[in-house]
Amino acid sequence: MTVEELYNQRLQRLKTAMDLGKPDRVPIQLSGPNFIYYSEPEATLSDYVLRPQWADEAVFRSFAMLPEIDTAPGITTNMRARGAMWFSKTKLPGIELPADALWQYDELGMMTEEDYDTIINKGWSVFSKELLARLGYTEEELQPDLEYIEKMQKRIREELGRVIINGAQFIMPFEILSAARSLAKFMRDLYRMPDKVTAALDVIAEEYVASIQTIVREKKPLGIFSGNARGGCQFLSLKRFEKFVWPYIKKTSMAIIDAGAKVWFHMDAKWDENLPYFLDLPKASCVFDPDSLTDIVKIKEVLGDHMCITGDVPPALLELGTPEENYNYARKLVELFEGKGFIMSSGCSVPPRTPLENIKAVIAAAVEG
Repeated sequence: MTVEELYNQRLQRLKTAMDLGKPDRVPIQLSGPNFIYYSEPEATLSDYVLRPQWADEAVFRSFAMLPEIDTAPGITTNMRARGAMWFSKTKLPGIELPADALWQYDELGMMTEEDYDTIINKGWSVFSKELLARLGYTEEELQPDLEYIEKMQKRIREELGRVIINGAQFIMPFEILSAARSLAKFMRDLYRMPDKVTAALDVIAEEYVASIQTIVREKKPLGIFSGNARGGCQFLSLKRFEKFVWPYIKKTSMAIIDAGAKVWFHMDAKWDENLPYFLDLPKASCVFDPDSLTDIVKIKEVLGDHMCITGDVPPALLELGTPEENYNYARKLVELFEGKGFIMSSGCSVPPRTPLENIKAVIAAAVEG
């Protein structure tokens, strides 16, 4: 089979699952910083920072060792500026951190109460540039290397035959303000100045909608990544979720769906009580991608006939469990979903130093059907 034929097979497999169908086998989506080690056991996470193109080549070689994985590896770009999407500073391995420590976001909460008025009056795009400058980021530092990204995406398809699902990523308005203010201060704002918060959220959501429509129209991606972590039932009552979170998730999601792409809900933390709200979105228009903290059985019960689900092998199990434990967990997932409307995945990213044998065990459980 040619690489192009493999790509088309993988693409159809993913599309069928995302449309709630039963593909030829369960699609597999596994990625994370661990993949540098499989082809280069002596590598450290600092290689992503100090020699990023070498690191990408190592990850490519690791993915070539695991042909069952259907989706693409990540591309290393702008490691110093990774925290910018969360309006935080970034601490990096090999510089501020030990060579094999995972990079960290330092949430400084540089946004002030007065900045809500700036967002409302000047717009989110204007204020976000001001805030990034306040954090010390330069325009040059934030500018992605579009030529390199385009070259690597071409290689992902033409050399690896892997599918890039998401054409862009958006951190939802609630999440982004909570990071800009810092979580503790933002939670106080919800009580002390709720009208200002909602007015700012409205502005961000409107700008997101315009941006989403442009991206989907130009790139025609399979999906758009919707990042969510702090709006669920671990942090907020349902009353506050309905006021500060759900209207903006729904608004941006409908913009993605109406433009012709799927919504890839990346759902960190716990969302058990919030699941029924997602039934308001059109059937087979979204993917629910939990990080293993939301009960996967409950997700299946509530949303399993309404949207594709990824699951959900816990990061701790992947890194610290045995191959047998990982295989058994993954087989239970396949049996739970009966191979329909389901993508095998880790809970969030595969953690560093996950043994290759555990990755192979999860893959084996998925390909058995």
